[in-house]
Amino acid sequence: MGEDFFRYLPSEIVLDILSRLPTQDAMACKCVCKPWLVLLATPEFVNFHLSRSVPGIVVETHSTRSYDVIEAFNSDEEHFRDVTFNFKLPFDEPIHSSADGLIFLKDDDFGDLILCNPITRDYIKLPFPPQTTSAEELEMDTFGFGVSRTTGQYKAVRVFEQDRLPFECQVYTVGTGLWRKVPSDSLLSFFYHHKMVLLNGNLHLMALEMTIDGMVEHISCLDLETEVFSTFSIPDPEGLGFSYCRMASVFRDCLCLSHITADGEIVIWLMKEYGDDNSWVREVFVCEVAGGFFNESHVWPIRVFENGDILMECDGKPFYYSKKTKTFDYDTAFRGDRFSYISMTIYTSSFVSLKNFAMENVSSF
Repeated sequence: MGEDFFRYLPSEIVLDILSRLPTQDAMACKCVCKPWLVLLATPEFVNFHLSRSVPGIVVETHSTRSYDVIEAFNSDEEHFRDVTFNFKLPFDEPIHSSADGLIFLKDDDFGDLILCNPITRDYIKLPFPPQTTSAEELEMDTFGFGVSRTTGQYKAVRVFEQDRLPFECQVYTVGTGLWRKVPSDSLLSFFYHHKMVLLNGNLHLMALEMTIDGMVEHISCLDLETEVFSTFSIPDPEGLGFSYCRMASVFRDCLCLSHITADGEIVIWLMKEYGDDNSWVREVFVCEVAGGFFNESHVWPIRVFENGDILMECDGKPFYYSKKTKTFDYDTAFRGDRFSYISMTIYTSSFVSLKNFAMENVSSF
């Protein structure tokens, strides 16, 4: 009777039920019957499931090219994380960033640019952007990846300097096969090796303006829909002035700035109203000295828990801050080796298929 009940349910109800399943369970449903296999490939299912997916973190493991996906966290040090599932990638390039379950990979030596979905197990090798810079300047190129808010187009972005002039920008819309040059904010230069941060359909990167009084920091924002740059001012009540180590990130769904003071204290600022330069608020201030950290280190928050504890990363090393004890724990956060670099990327699993992009050469793994 149970089989007949599901068989005659309207497809929209079946779709609503299946889209609420965790990713691994939804994947298993593809093997139940052909109608479900077809249903789980429809845009309706893909969009419903993505809207209900829980944002987590993808973390590299000790195994080569192997990654754990963690969607559930708690503040119990004995059971800090629960691995939702694990996947392996057949690429040497490390994970750079992710959007809508699509993972963008790029190495620091200007190797292949790869876009893949570990759930659907398909990938694209993006064409390399036209090289207009010298070999020395190639190392300072910055890449980003994201999705526009209105059209839902996926775009890779390259920001680079040419002949030591202020930065230029190229954009690749997935499915077109072409890189295009777009106007940049030519009055600014940028921080190379800082990753672009995706929020509200915009990519953000730290930038510099040369003024009469010296270098002034800003956040440069590229709207992926209009491909127009704008600039946000940043707070500087500590009087840091120019600081290479001030990092932009996303925290509590807000644009965030973080840095370590000369005393080893970690300061986190949030833009409470996106785009409003006057809405910066010091949301978290860690008032104990961050042992082993230095003010030239890069630090950014990853997740805050209900009890106020925070998962952070400093120069590629994860650590856990306890609000109750005001201490930093390295053993709890993924690995016991505080000196080992590991890759951590915000990730939301999805069934978005790269095979929908007709102009791309899609392969499977």
